Amino acid sequence: MSECPFCRNPTEDHWNFCRKCGAKIIRPVEPEQVELSKVVESVKKDEASPTGVIYEVEEPVEIEEEVEKKELSDDELVERIAETVVKREKYNSLLKRKRELEGEVSKLLDRVKNKLIPANEAKPKVKAFSSEIDEITKTEAEFEDFSAILPIEQIIEDRNNERQKYKRLQALKGDKAISRGTYDEMEVKYKKNLESFKLKLNIELTKMKKTFDALERKMKQLQRNLEILYVQSQTGELGEKAYQKSKVEKSNEIDRMKKVSQVVKAILSEAK
Repeated sequence: MSECPFCRNPTEDHWNFCRKCGAKIIRPVEPEQVELSKVVESVKKDEASPTGVIYEVEEPVEIEEEVEKKELSDDELVERIAETVVKREKYNSLLKRKRELEGEVSKLLDRVKNKLIPANEAKPKVKAFSSEIDEITKTEAEFEDFSAILPIEQIIEDRNNERQKYKRLQALKGDKAISRGTYDEMEVKYKKNLESFKLKLNIELTKMKKTFDALERKMKQLQRNLEILYVQSQTGELGEKAYQKSKVEKSNEIDRMKKVSQVVKAILSEAK
């Protein structure tokens, strides 16, 4: 168990990005190796085994299917993703700003300590920075139960981790430290888990592809609405003030949908 370097939320060692803030977790690249203790669950004597023991493995992990209580419409799927994407961006912006402010406070205190600036000069700035940090900390409470990743993103990550396990197992083929029977059992386990992830991912991908099509349609409609607003303003049907207000609203919605579209494209690409 470790923590996210960005939001300091507890993370599992096999996570590639934080489940709280969505930040990518960069880990040191280590030479690929497999600890036998991770493959072996228990040891028993067996004269027929190359090493004189037999390695028993755990049963394949049963992956429960997540069943949605009600089928969401295309527009509802778009909104569900949009809400997560926008909130994730806001949360990350808050965390980034907080880290910047903490850095500024640290620099000022360090300069005072080293007598580079007088304490009375640094005090107002430290107070202002600290006040903003406190406000951000209060705002963070809004994200207490927020999960920064979408269900399909989690499935993709779990599938990729299972692929890595299987790849490491394949590197053990022919290793005299384990019997052929143990290798075959572990291979069946990982293949079964990968098949389960494939089925779950296919279900989510079907929804995601429909969502992408719905996004494209929505952005075209929003763009058409902007054109209609322009015509209404030019013909006098809509006053300038009302036109500008509606134009900003539609433009902001288009920008929001563009962000969602970028995320969906990235997910579809990563799912391959």
